[in-house]
Order: sequence, then structure tokens, then C-alpha cells
Amino acid sequence: METIINATGSDLIELWIYKSGNIVKKYFNNRTWIFVAGDAYNLSMLERSLDATNYIYRYTSMTDIYGFHRGIQIYLRPSKSMDIASRIERSFGYRLKIYNADINSILRFMVSRRLEFYNINNPYEGDINLPTAKIEPFSAGGRIKYAVINGHKYSSNIYEEVYRAIEENTIIVYRNYSNEFNILIEEMEKHGYYISSKFYREKTFESYGRHSYMPMNVKIKNKICINSNSFVYNDAGLTGLIELSRVSSLPIETVSYITPGTVVSAVEEKEALKRKILVPLRKDDYEIPKNPLKFFSADRGGVVFNPDPGVYTNVYEIDFSSMYPGIIVEYGISPENISGGNTAFLSMFLRELLDRRLLYKAMANRLEIYENRNKTLKTLLLNSFGYTGYKNAKFGRIDAHEKITGIGREIIREAMRISENNGFTVMHGVVDSLWLSGNGNIVKTLKEIYEKTGIHIVLDSSYIWIAFLPQNNGIGSANRYIGLKKDGSFKVRGIELRRRDAPPIIKKFQQEALDILNCNFDELPSRKENLENLKKHYMKLENFDIEDFRIELGINRHIDEYKSKNITYYLLKNIDRKNKIYPGMVISGIVMDKAHNIVKNGSEFFDREYYTKLLKRSFKPFDFIISESGNKIPYLY
Repeated sequence: METIINATGSDLIELWIYKSGNIVKKYFNNRTWIFVAGDAYNLSMLERSLDATNYIYRYTSMTDIYGFHRGIQIYLRPSKSMDIASRIERSFGYRLKIYNADINSILRFMVSRRLEFYNINNPYEGDINLPTAKIEPFSAGGRIKYAVINGHKYSSNIYEEVYRAIEENTIIVYRNYSNEFNILIEEMEKHGYYISSKFYREKTFESYGRHSYMPMNVKIKNKICINSNSFVYNDAGLTGLIELSRVSSLPIETVSYITPGTVVSAVEEKEALKRKILVPLRKDDYEIPKNPLKFFSADRGGVVFNPDPGVYTNVYEIDFSSMYPGIIVEYGISPENISGGNTAFLSMFLRELLDRRLLYKAMANRLEIYENRNKTLKTLLLNSFGYTGYKNAKFGRIDAHEKITGIGREIIREAMRISENNGFTVMHGVVDSLWLSGNGNIVKTLKEIYEKTGIHIVLDSSYIWIAFLPQNNGIGSANRYIGLKKDGSFKVRGIELRRRDAPPIIKKFQQEALDILNCNFDELPSRKENLENLKKHYMKLENFDIEDFRIELGINRHIDEYKSKNITYYLLKNIDRKNKIYPGMVISGIVMDKAHNIVKNGSEFFDREYYTKLLKRSFKPFDFIISESGNKIPYLY
């Protein structure tokens, strides 16, 4: 069986085909075209310009999502597409509209030849097992101290072992967060172990208000290189990257370092090419103008209402599966058809993706491969909705985004009505999830909601008890709760255990506190003494290692851009200037003296008062649960 595992190039495509344990490379000349639409006068002027070149062109009609356009199709090499498009823009501005100029050349080649990366005959089939080496070098003082290769630590013969691992494997997953892989490759060359490689500069990017850092990427000749810092790799491993490559027709290396939103654009472009729909280079349909009344009516987002603080029993959490993508599919929402319809472009291309995700979600508890595919497609679908409201998205339009959230609000209201008619009380709701209490028939309720709304809904969790935690003002919080599920596991949101910047001592306490409260609701008051003893133990800070006080902090700007001098700022200030720090990176340190803003990466001392305060704050959710279970008003709140 032959499997296409990679492709490189632009004007000349190098296709990597894996067969019987070997990689065979085939080469193809790659040609493409762009389409330019406009009025007859401007097209005639463009024609005159083209006559002075060697480019082949023809007049023809093609269609975008809005309909047919008369224009000129220009045939050229992929490497020249953006150059010609830029020249036309400089000469004609927005009088001519350009299509299909900036589509990834490999994606376009794969679609035109009806080829697929990592092709499988059915969705249940596993992935090809390619020889893979995971290499994690660790450095100190600018030198490599040891390397971990596929879980084995090597302190001696490091260069020889790394060289062998690279030579014997097809996929190289490398750790390069602080450029340690760069250092390793350079040291190997000095010691006679030459690896043909290229390095690409690190970068930071912002997505949904969060900064991310992508370390320096490495390309090794004849190898597929994956940066272990890749978001998808961390979340779903190679399985997730292979699934993205499969659905987007982009090489696995490419999907490992681009943002999920960029992958969404690639999937949209792939489906447009398959359906012979033009892809615009620039957008001019961001939003229909609205008066203030219509604007505030349309732009209201999802439904969120806060629960009453307390501990409750017999609670169900129901969840719409990919609600917003489901609305796009079932209601036919697309930029060219805001009111909905059966032929809407976004609806057509998302249907297969949504069905694929729902299949893997139903199978997620069977095999890890299905769970990882499910997680990857879930992220992709989430971004597909977000991109409908992104003004630069090829097929985005704010009006479509608002229409989708509007339908979502109606669906949640309908789900609440059906739940109440079936004997449940709606306790809490967040966009696409509801928490219900009562003794109604949950299976019947879910069936009725699906039949009425057309959106898949599942029972996410069934709780023995769940505590909705209050905010500091006493009002219930929409995203802070602790729930013991009937399978004996906890689901927690909004407490320190879930926060990256909480030190290990806090997380250890809260995990042990959960273990103590793993009991029926009636038994909770009797666990008070155990909880108090645990708190006393943790208040003796000398019982813990200095590393238990280390705090991880995300960097979201350069040091000179910090307006408020917080812990992150002072830690940055104390880091050796030789260490390059970029927004999106995560650094760690220990607070030595909060009052005098002394925070350092390494220390034998810590601010006792500061960490005691953090501990007492982490006690509050558990004190609240004990107090509420005994029908007492929690003093701490």
C-alpha cells in the first residue's frame, strides 16, 4: 500500500510516498493560474499589459460564492502568483478583483491531482506507523548536558546517539524551546556528526486574545521535523497532526507550526477548489452597515447566566456537540446566504467535517487514536465558527457570525423550555451547555431537544454532587465549580488547580482536598476534620521543597511595554539579558520578597507571607463545600 506522507516545493513538487518501509520520491512540474474580474474597460487595460509579457491568458467566466464573474484567467508558475497579483493591485487598485492568488501551492497541487496525505479508506482505519524519534536536549550555560531520546536519557555519547536516531527515523520530533536543539546540532557538527539542516526564526502570535510563542523551527534534509511545542502536537500528538494534514491537504510539517485558524482557511480553500469556487485575494464584504439599534440587537453573543452558589445533588450537565458549526450546517448559514439555505458554501464544506468529528466523539472512549482525532477536529470546528467573524477570513462575514450566535441563543432557550417541561430545573447555562437538576427522564429530554433544534446534544456529565462557587461579591460564578461525577472522577473549573500560574504547593493541596471530598453528599460534613488536618499540614511551609513554590508565568508583551509593574515584570527584569524572552513564552520563578518585588528564577528562599496568602485563598472553595453541605453560611465568604 502506498501512502503520501509529505510534499515539498512550489514550481517543482517533490512527493514523498511511503511504501513497504521505504520512501520513494516523485517529482512533478506544477503550474497554476489566477483569475482577475472587473468591468470591460479595466479588463481590456489589463489585457494590453499582459500582451507585453509571455504569460498565457484567456477570457472566461468563473464563479465565487456570490455568483458568476467575467474575467481573465492568467496561467503561470505558483512562485509568480503573488508577484503578478501585487503588480495588478498597484496598477488597478480595487477596480479589479483577484482570485486564487495566495493559495498554498502544495494544497492546490494535491487537490488538482485528487491526492491526499495519509489517506485512509474509512474513518475507523488507523494511521500509518512511521519510524519516529523524539529528541529532547537539555542545556546549561550554553552547552548540552544530556539528551532524552524516545524516553531514554543519554549523558554520554550524546552526539552519536542523536545522529543515529535522526538517521534511522522518518519523523523527528524535537524540543527547541530555548534553542537547545540548535545548540545540539551545532555541537554535533563540531564533533564530526554533520546534519544537513536549516533554522527558521522564532515567532509570536496572538489568537483569541492569548499570546503564543513558536520556537525556532528546524528543517532536516529528507526528514519530517515536528516542533514539540506545537499546540496540536501537545494536545493530540502525531495523530492530531496527521488528521489535520489529511483534512487540509497541507504537509504535516506545515500544520504543526501554523495557527488553527490558518488550517481552517486551508480547509475552506481546499473545499472551494474541489467545487470550482473562486477564493478572493482581498475581501470587500466584511459587514452590512447597521444603525445602532440593529447593531446592539444583533451583536449579543452567547447565553450565559450565573447559578445560585451552593452544593447540589442529582445534577446533569448536557452539552451541544459543536453547536455553532452545527448551526452553520443545519441552518445553512454562509456569507452569501445570511438567512440560510441548502446550498450555502460554509454549510456544505463543514458538514463532512462535523459528521467526522461527531463520529470520533462517539468512539473517543474506545481507542486513544479516536480521542485525539476528536480533539483535533473539535479545535478546528471551534475556529471555523470564530473565522466567520474575522474580517480577513476568506469566507468570513460578521453578519453571518451574528446570525449564528442569534440562532444559538434561540436553541438554548428552546432547550431550557423542553427541559423544564420534562421536570427539570435549569440551574446554570454557558453558551452551549446547561446544568439541570431533577428526576425527569434525561434520555427523553435530550431526544426532544435534538428533534426540535436539529443540533446534536449529549449528556456530558452526571453528578453525585456539584458545588457552584461564589464570586467575591457573593454572586454565583459562571465558570467556577467543583463536581463529583458518578464515575468517581471530578470535573473542576476556575480554581487554582486549573491555573498555570498556581505554584505546585497549591495544586497539590487542592488535589488532596478533592481526594478527601470524594464521597456522597451526606458524608461531606464528616470530612471537615480531615480537611482541617490537611490545611494545617500545608500551612507548615517548611514541609515542602523549594520547587513547590515555583510559579509559571505567561509573557504577553516585551518588558518595556508593561504598564503595571506586576510579578511577571519583576521576574523578567531579573532574568539574565542573554536569555531572549518573547511574548507567548512561559517563564518561571520564586517570589522571594513580594513587598520589595524580588522575584527570581532560582532561589533557596521564598516569601512566607505571600505563599501563606495564596494557600488560604485556595482553601476557600473547599471550606465553602463543607459549610454548604452542613447548611451553614460559609464565614470566609
